[in-house]
Amino acid sequence: MGYRRNYRKYEMSGGYDSTGRWRSEAWHMDGGANDEGWHQAYCNSCGKETEHGRGSGCVPCENRAMRQQARKNQWNPAQSERQWIFRLYEERVEEGKRSAFIQSLKEQNEVRCLSNKQIQVGLKILSKHIDVTTLRSYWVAAHRK
Repeated sequence: MGYRRNYRKYEMSGGYDSTGRWRSEAWHMDGGANDEGWHQAYCNSCGKETEHGRGSGCVPCENRAMRQQARKNQWNPAQSERQWIFRLYEERVEEGKRSAFIQSLKEQNEVRCLSNKQIQVGLKILSKHIDVTTLRSYWVAAHRK
């Protein structure tokens, strides 16, 4: 029994350069520069030729998206979850029977973060209409703190 060599390990992306040496796909994308897969390419989102990472998109677009996400989370991290709870409450409770306190919380949630006391009092009122596990997950939003 002879040993069988594994020739498949040489079948990765890449090719030979003008001198006859094997070069990786990243080397060919870079044009021989040693910057580990970063290259210039056209971005459809911003309409410019910008720097791209190997396996990722446009660097300026990704940076912009990260900044927007960070700003959103600093302002009112649980706002969208609480808006969903308010809509659920309005679907389940008739308009004449709705709490004025919950309505004021809804208005305040649009402007700023709710205080811990407001969250706890709102939890007591909402628990009469919405199950507690849903409220713990979306109203209290302890996982976001």
